[in-house]
Amino acid sequence: MSWIDDLSTAWEREYPELDTAVFPPMVRLARLSVLIEGFQQKVLAPFGLSAGDYGVVAALRRAGPPYQLKPSKLYSRLHRSSGGMTKILKRLEERGLVERASDPDDGRGSVVSLTDAGSELHDQVFRAYLDSTQDLLEAMTETELKDTDRVLMRLLELFEAGTAR
Repeated sequence: MSWIDDLSTAWEREYPELDTAVFPPMVRLARLSVLIEGFQQKVLAPFGLSAGDYGVVAALRRAGPPYQLKPSKLYSRLHRSSGGMTKILKRLEERGLVERASDPDDGRGSVVSLTDAGSELHDQVFRAYLDSTQDLLEAMTETELKDTDRVLMRLLELFEAGTAR
């Protein structure tokens, strides 16, 4: 029996009048969150990036040529505060991975562009992350991966709807 099953059994014993069936999946999700964060850190550490740093570089890469976005687009897409985004951009700029310039369409604003060095680093990190993820999940069948993705999409919908209230 896993420690999560032990936890569930204990809550059932302590609160027999309550339906605690929702706890095991929530505890498993919480544990997965911790493990996924560690997995990401392990993949990103050799590149000197945090998950937040990589999120910005990846968002710029996904934007397509010319690989640039306004800072407001970045922080809304990545669910960061403007202050938090400013710190990340400063770090990435100091490493030569991004550049900030005046927005040609709005002189009051700016745009953030991925540099060639940033694009090259992204390609390396993306491949490392993809390889590590494939290695981790290789024991799952294609059907299991699809079923897991379907259930996770549903859970994400529920969490996003619940936090929007």
